[in-house]
Amino acid sequence: MVFLNIKKFKAGSAMILTMFILAGMLVVAMSGSYIIVSGIKAGGTQAQSTKAYFAAEAGLENILYQVRKENLPHTKDDISLDTPIISGDLESSGVSYKEFFIDAEPTRVFVSVGEYQSAKRSVEANF
Repeated sequence: MVFLNIKKFKAGSAMILTMFILAGMLVVAMSGSYIIVSGIKAGGTQAQSTKAYFAAEAGLENILYQVRKENLPHTKDDISLDTPIISGDLESSGVSYKEFFIDAEPTRVFVSVGEYQSAKRSVEANF
């Protein structure tokens, strides 16, 4: 009679062992998928940041052109620091930039802020 109980116990232990192995595989698979999803999100954020950076660069090139051709303000008194002196959108892609005049002593300082979706990047020029 004792022999029959041991046989039933062995059959049940194989099922429990299989369940533990499957649970371990599930944990490994879920961890791997979390890492992959995190990488995809980071790649999207990097792409947004790159577009915002290039918008800031384009805006800075625009301000440098405007300064050379149209002689924009030279002192802090000419303009509010909180208000952009130039802003614009690049085509219809949702990318925009804003230009700020920060300082005039000893050199003029302009800051360009590029925006795309939730990313913002800035570039500064002194001359």
